[in-house]
Amino acid sequence: MLIRKFVQTDIATRVEWVNNPKVHNSMHFQVPIDNKSTLNWLNKVKNSASRFDVVFEEDDVVAMGGLTSIENYPIGKKAELYIFVNPELQKGGIGTKATHLLCKYGFEKLRLSKIYLYTNSNNIAAQKVYEKVGFKRLGQFCKEAIDGEGKIIDRYYYEITKDDLGKQVVTDVFLRMDDICIDGQNLRIIRDDIFPFVGGGAKARKAVEYETFLKENGYNAIVTCGGIQSNHNRAMALLAAKNGWKCHLCIQGTEERFVNEKGNALLCRLAGAECELIQPQETAEVMERAMEKLKEEGYRPYYVVGGGHNLPGGTSFVKAVKELKKRCERQGYKPNHIFHASGTGSTQAGIAVGLDLVGWSDVKLIGISVARQHERGKQVIVDFANMLAKHYEISKDYSNSIFFNTDYLCGGYENFTQEMKYFLDDIMKKTGLVFDTTYSGKAFYGMMDIIKKNNIQGNIIFWHTGGIMNIMA
Repeated sequence: MLIRKFVQTDIATRVEWVNNPKVHNSMHFQVPIDNKSTLNWLNKVKNSASRFDVVFEEDDVVAMGGLTSIENYPIGKKAELYIFVNPELQKGGIGTKATHLLCKYGFEKLRLSKIYLYTNSNNIAAQKVYEKVGFKRLGQFCKEAIDGEGKIIDRYYYEITKDDLGKQVVTDVFLRMDDICIDGQNLRIIRDDIFPFVGGGAKARKAVEYETFLKENGYNAIVTCGGIQSNHNRAMALLAAKNGWKCHLCIQGTEERFVNEKGNALLCRLAGAECELIQPQETAEVMERAMEKLKEEGYRPYYVVGGGHNLPGGTSFVKAVKELKKRCERQGYKPNHIFHASGTGSTQAGIAVGLDLVGWSDVKLIGISVARQHERGKQVIVDFANMLAKHYEISKDYSNSIFFNTDYLCGGYENFTQEMKYFLDDIMKKTGLVFDTTYSGKAFYGMMDIIKKNNIQGNIIFWHTGGIMNIMA
């Protein structure tokens, strides 16, 4: 969710929403309002130092609000908060995210010490939102408030400080989608390549869930594994550095290559992780040894299976699919096909289970392998999807519903053809999208070839899982 200042082009939307009883019955706006009066209001307040009016965007404008009556008080600076959500999108979690974001902006950018608000005593839904964010109810009184039926009603007074907000966890599932057209083919791209955490990509999305899981269960160290340019290792190393945790990376490759390459390898080194160079066949033994060593040193380590193949890695994509469904429903859009790069399998399993959970079982998900051959690669995804399904109490065996394409391996992990590279370089020049030849680029090339060969029609989404660090090695 993005926050920006309210501008003139937002007036028509504000007028429509405020005139809706779902908004003005609880917000105490004087209705009806029109474009002219709202423009007069905007011209009057837009340069005022005592208020800050904003809109919230998730692809489209989804809510509006502001901080008003900004003033100094005996200790610090305070302001009154108001929020209202698009009447067609209420009760979908938008109000919670918008309130949290506006409070964060007020404390960090406007240097407020306290934020307060008033809400009707019968507005239970709003009270739950405010209390979830961290507001505390300090009083009940009659402020000459009149509800939507014209009755005088008590109102509650709430306050929040920066410390109160910091104690709350509000999950805002990042999901950026762009529309592009390639050679006459319309596509939607989910932009996990610009995921705003620990270097981006699908591994960063997983890292968000790992962070919550590790904190909730009292872990303070990580042991994991991956190749020289492992996006997963980079995300885990930066996550550990962020939280002051110990991180032991079992890196499959040669020391000469690891110390000389940049990209993910450089970030792992700079993050301060313990980097142990190993042979792939040694991985399980070395990881177990690292776990025991950390325990002896007094740490509580967590064994993160390479690629994020534990429960948090899968649930992160289930949550992302739930967010995707909400976004698409607002726009009257539903995909027929979703393509993505499939590596260790937890991403594909998470998306597959998420599609079933949201009622999109008819959406065909195609994972294009970047490393594994068909038999082993598909079985790993099936096993993980079945584990996730059990976690979400779905009675389904995924053995016959996983589509794992191995036609574009080019011989194995990190391998590619010059034709593929030229194609991806051309896509970058046409769209500004950055693709590597190891992960998402290999899958994007494969998808476009599959679409062309099979004359696939309908709404197509490509889930860009990242890989920019791999072209910076």
